Amino acid sequence: MSAESPSLPSLSLPAEVSPTAARSLGTFALILLAGVLALAVDLPLSQAMVQGHLLRPMHYVLSALEPFGQPPAVIAVSLAILSCGGVRRGAGFRIVAGGLVPGLFADILKLCVARVRPRHVSDFHEAVSTTFSGVFPGTSAGSEMQSWPSGHTAVAVGFCLALSAVFPKGRWLFRILAALVALQRIEAGAHYLSDTLFAAAIAWGVYATVFGGGPIGRWFDRVEARWAYR
Repeated sequence: MSAESPSLPSLSLPAEVSPTAARSLGTFALILLAGVLALAVDLPLSQAMVQGHLLRPMHYVLSALEPFGQPPAVIAVSLAILSCGGVRRGAGFRIVAGGLVPGLFADILKLCVARVRPRHVSDFHEAVSTTFSGVFPGTSAGSEMQSWPSGHTAVAVGFCLALSAVFPKGRWLFRILAALVALQRIEAGAHYLSDTLFAAAIAWGVYATVFGGGPIGRWFDRVEARWAYR
């Protein structure tokens, strides 16, 4: 009797992390709304962080966790999964896309909207609109005017969502790490609360595209299936 060919594993996502169209749109809208509402507390919160050193005791811990929001961490983990992930090894491609593409979009938006970083604000009692100073500044304004949105947070949240989809049992750990990266950016005076929320919206949009049921999601399905038994 000839040996049967092994069947491919189920590549469908668990229901609790599956980005259905309705859920994706609703979540995206809620995060955007939270970002808009956060504008009202951006300056008071950042003043407490920059001048009041509100979370100074946590500075070193938060700084140590910042690499979760940097591309090298995404690439390293994705390569490890591609090398050692068994039948789910092809998910490494989705994870690297889910983590890096949000950061790329965030960097592009930084070149389109100039916003001063909290640590460079001269007067925290002015209107929040004064933190914005024009559109399409490119690179001429320098890093101090590239607060919106947070690239680190975009990477961290995208990385978190991608890892949660592939390894749902660890989703609370991934969520905590992503939240702490966002908190670190606020504590360091690099970003406002709204910057991190808008970045999270970008990450969710990429996640819904990469892990959803549309053309790009189906393409990743095929890639993952081809890599299942390599």
